[in-house]
Parts: sequence; structure tokens; C-alpha cells
Amino acid sequence: MPRPFAPAPRRETVTHQGQPLDYTLVFRARRTIAFAVRPDGTVHVTAPAGVPAAWVAQQVLKRADWIRQHLAEFARRPAPAPARSYAAGALHFYLGRPLALRLAEGPQPAVAVAEYELLVCYPGPHAPARTEALLQAWYARQAPALFAESLARVWPAFAGLGLRRPTLFVRAMRTRWGSCTPSSARIRLSPDLVRATPGCLDYVLLHECCHLQVPDHSAAFYALQTRLLPDWELWKQKLNALPK
Repeated sequence: MPRPFAPAPRRETVTHQGQPLDYTLVFRARRTIAFAVRPDGTVHVTAPAGVPAAWVAQQVLKRADWIRQHLAEFARRPAPAPARSYAAGALHFYLGRPLALRLAEGPQPAVAVAEYELLVCYPGPHAPARTEALLQAWYARQAPALFAESLARVWPAFAGLGLRRPTLFVRAMRTRWGSCTPSSARIRLSPDLVRATPGCLDYVLLHECCHLQVPDHSAAFYALQTRLLPDWELWKQKLNALPK
């Protein structure tokens, strides 16, 4: 017996808090409705065959905050990056500056910025894995002081909100630049942020500080972030454009 005809996926849009929310709707032989937010920023809804599209739209609106929260989580993740090169001459970044990697031999491991170069020195022979480990450790050592300077720049914007000043931690993260635990006022930041310009670092830290007031990614969160940093989208674009 042939299967019944399955309608093709269709693009739908609802308006949530004055903003369009697009999704792909598919009808299937099932009893419940299912929602999926994908890393590419698309929203997919699978609904029981026979239910009206208007009913589906109502269900999407009921889950709109959940959908936007997941969209925001994916949007703030660093894009997948090609493997960095640790050969001599490869470009690496520090505070937004492109620096050519220079390898040298020396009695003790050391990393230093020298004009337009990033000097990595250690007893030979040189190996990419060891160069990478030394450079990542150096980034992590620079991070606490740079993060503290960023908080000194950012925190005055939160004056009057009655928030607890956060404690900053350096933590390597594969899929995000930072995270916040509002209940303990702990903010974790990726040491890779020292590769970006101070303005990009300030944007990430301000974003996490906003979570002290609004834990989720609701419209209230973005209203607060926009009030405190009106051009945050520009800094986000600059951060995402940083060569990985």
C-alpha cells in the first residue's frame, strides 16, 4: 500500500514581541508537535498531519522564549575554525594585532611580543604541539589582568542596578566565549579572548554581566544589553571576524 502524500516543508513566520520569528513547518504522521533549533540558526517544527497551521503558529508563540534562547546560544558560539598553524611565520593575534610567529631556541620556555612578532622560545627541537601548548598557556596567563581591566571599564555601566560585582575566572571553552552563573555572580571567560581587541572583550564581559540581571536571553535581556552597549552588534561582528 503506498504511503500517503507528505506535504513539502513550508516557511512560516510569527511575530513575537514585535520581532519576526521564522520557522520551517513540516506535517508528519505523529501525535505531538516537536521543535528543533539547529546550530545554523534555523528553527524546525514538526506537527501532526491534519492540524491547522494557525494552531501550530500558536504553539510556536508559546515556545518563542525557549526558541530565542537557543538561537542566542548558537549565535554567540564561535564559528568552527580551521586548525591554527604553529609553523614559523604563521599569523597569531594578541589584543587584535596580527603577529607573525617566530620560533627560537633558548634554555627556558618563554613567550613575548616583539614589535610585529610573537616570539616563542624553548629548547629544541621545535614541535607544533609543544609550541601550541606554550602559546595557549601564555594566553591564559595574560588573561586575568586583561579581564580585570575589562571589568573596570564595563562595571560602571551597571551602577544603580544593585548587582553583586562578579568574580571572573579563566576557563578554556570550545563552543562559547563566556558563561555566567547569576546565583554566585561567577563569570567564566575564554583565554582566547585575549586574541581579540579590548572592545570585543568588553562586549563579551558586558553580555555576561547582563545575565546577573536577566539570566535568560529574553527580550528584556537584549533591551538591557542594548541600553548599556547600543553598538553591541558591531562588536559581536568584529569578534566573529577574528581569524581563528
